[in-house]
Formats: sequence, C-alpha cells, structure tokens
Amino acid sequence: MTAENKVRFAVIGAGHIGKRHAEMIRRDEEGELVAMVDVRSKEECGVHDWDVPFFHTFDELLASGLDFDVVNVCTPNGFHAAQSLAALNAKKHVVCEKPMGLTKDSCEKMIFKSLQVSKQVFCVMQNRYSPPSVWIKDLIENEVLGEIFMVQLNCYWNRDERYYKQGGWKGREDLDGGTLFTQFSHFIFNRF
Repeated sequence: MTAENKVRFAVIGAGHIGKRHAEMIRRDEEGELVAMVDVRSKEECGVHDWDVPFFHTFDELLASGLDFDVVNVCTPNGFHAAQSLAALNAKKHVVCEKPMGLTKDSCEKMIFKSLQVSKQVFCVMQNRYSPPSVWIKDLIENEVLGEIFMVQLNCYWNRDERYYKQGGWKGREDLDGGTLFTQFSHFIFNRF
C-alpha cells in the first residue's frame, strides 16, 4: 500500500494506552502513525520507538500543518470529550478510549458534532467482542430470555494500589469518573 492511501493517525496521550494505540497503528499496513501529543516530554513518555513528530498540545499539532485523518484520544478520562470535540472541530475522525465522556451531555455533544461535520467517532470498548459479551448480546437480540425488566451487574475486578499511583489521575473524580466509567463500562455498554 502506498503512503498516499494509508489512513494517517495522530495519538493524543503517550501513556500506556497511547503507546498501545501507536504500536497497533504501526503494525497495520493500512495505517500510518504521523504524530504523538502529550503534555509531558518525549523523554518522560518514553516514546523513542516512534520516529514521528511530537507535540505538547493538540493546538501545536494543528498549527504544524501536518496532514492526518484520525485522532486517537488516549488521555485521562476527564479530557476525552473536550479533546474529541477539538478533533471533530478540526474535521478529523476520532478513536476515543472509553469512556467517551464523564457526563451524558458531553457524550451527546460529541455525537452531535460528529454528525454536523460528517466524521466518525469510535469509542474503544475492547471487551465488546469477548465470547461472554457476544453470547449475552446474542441471547438478548434473539429474545431467548424474553422481555427483560431488570439487570444486575457484578464486577469482581480488583485494582490494587499500583493502579492508583500517587499523584496520578486514576481515582480522581474530575479525571477518572470512578469505577462506573473505568471497570463497569465494559459490562454496561457492551450488553445493550
């Protein structure tokens, strides 16, 4: 595939998940990683494996004139909606890590803006195709269980102190959203 035909991606957020996105883009013969963005330095992020322009803000990336098609939003949860809206305003497609936003209003704004500018928004829910998710969805769609009036969800995942690093964003209400957004979203949004 020629470089002109590849889908060009810019990844915002160069932490663990952002690096995973960058690596998956690099492995895809139809995709091309063209930029990474993070408020930290390239050295702090440890992104030396990706030989692409590095920016500290999305505005810097836009001002650079670099051509790209898709923005992957891989930052703390509390930034997802605003950064996705900025990408949509720039007429870019968006791949957004879950959750889309921390409020119903912010998610609706993203959907409305994507329709206004005719761009796609895809929210990453990596468990949507797991065998239990597919099985439950099939049961519901084929009405095997009949009409459903109530659902109870139990999430037994455990996050120990390593997940909640001192000074990090996880566990902060404004940037994390809590377990409903981080763990339970896999169970809620994948089923219905």
